[in-house]
Amino acid sequence: MTANITSLSKVRNAAREKIARQQVNDRTTTILLVLVVVLVVVGLGVTMSASSAVAIRDTGSDQYHFVKRQLIGVGLGTLALLVASRVPYKWYRKLALPAFLLTVGLLVAVEFVGITEGGATRWLSVPGLTSFQPSELAKVTVVFVLAFLLERKHKLLTRFGHFVVPVAATLGVVGLLIIRQPDLGTLIIIAAAAMAVILASDTPMKFVLLLGLIAVLAATVLAFDGNYRETRIDAFLNPYADPSGDGYQVIQGYYALGNGGVFGVGLGASRARWFYLPNAHTDFIFAIIGEETGLIGGLTVISLFIALAIAGFVVAARAPDRFGRMVAAGITVWLSFQALVNIGGVLGVIPITGIALPFVSFGSTALAVSMGAVGILVNIAQSGVDRER
Repeated sequence: MTANITSLSKVRNAAREKIARQQVNDRTTTILLVLVVVLVVVGLGVTMSASSAVAIRDTGSDQYHFVKRQLIGVGLGTLALLVASRVPYKWYRKLALPAFLLTVGLLVAVEFVGITEGGATRWLSVPGLTSFQPSELAKVTVVFVLAFLLERKHKLLTRFGHFVVPVAATLGVVGLLIIRQPDLGTLIIIAAAAMAVILASDTPMKFVLLLGLIAVLAATVLAFDGNYRETRIDAFLNPYADPSGDGYQVIQGYYALGNGGVFGVGLGASRARWFYLPNAHTDFIFAIIGEETGLIGGLTVISLFIALAIAGFVVAARAPDRFGRMVAAGITVWLSFQALVNIGGVLGVIPITGIALPFVSFGSTALAVSMGAVGILVNIAQSGVDRER
């Protein structure tokens, strides 16, 4: 009789623990989805304001041209999020290598049939839709394939060769193709995401530190390998040395942020969008947010990204296995670090890299891929367990 009561008690406790774990997973999922919806809505609103003048100039009359294109990204992103969150979790391992090889193929295609804009060749034409940027897809597929390879080799990672070969092969191929576009900013984001995957793996810390040192040296060399990169660094160090040339964009960003004050000039009332601030609807959209909604609005957007980072790391901590932990960590660092680099460039605390603000800046490919990545986080969150137990 006593044994039966004890067994029944264990069953009830296990059931309660399962319910409690599911509640935490559901709560994390809800937080992720709410944060993304808010950021996407903010992005649509600011894109409508920031791009209207450029849209009229480019089309002659349609001030909503870029908003319409962004809505395509929202639609594709919503579909990607739903699919990524619903597919069986075990499928991700099977898709890692094919998705990576597809990405490499698309990056190679950019070399031959890519669209060139602003001196860079980064896009492929998609009939009936808009252009597609394969380097955005590389952000997620690199995370997947690295997590897949490092999980398979987790017992051999104490040997430097077993660690460095898959990492060097993955980042080397993608890095070479992206730097030829050229797109150093995207490569830095991919490297940061890859480092997060490695840190979340079973790799010895001495190997991680060595790889980090090599990455810093490589980034330094690449930063000074090319006049346009040196120009950006000079503009960062002293934008007022050439206020009408290299430092113009940075200074106009300062003016927009300063004009916003604490509460902003009002939604849709930006002055910087009237051709004073270059790329107002893309990599400098945070300056428009600061101008129209002020310090309060800017801090709110920053808080949303901080909350997204925290939620992502919670997902990584509760992931069901090594693979999920590495993927969640890589995606979280990719999105949060990219936001940090974008906002830091607008504020003038780091050099401008030309990368977008996730979920907010105009760019259908970037938006669709980022929303799909959140769908992956949701999938991992729903599969999560209590790591302490």
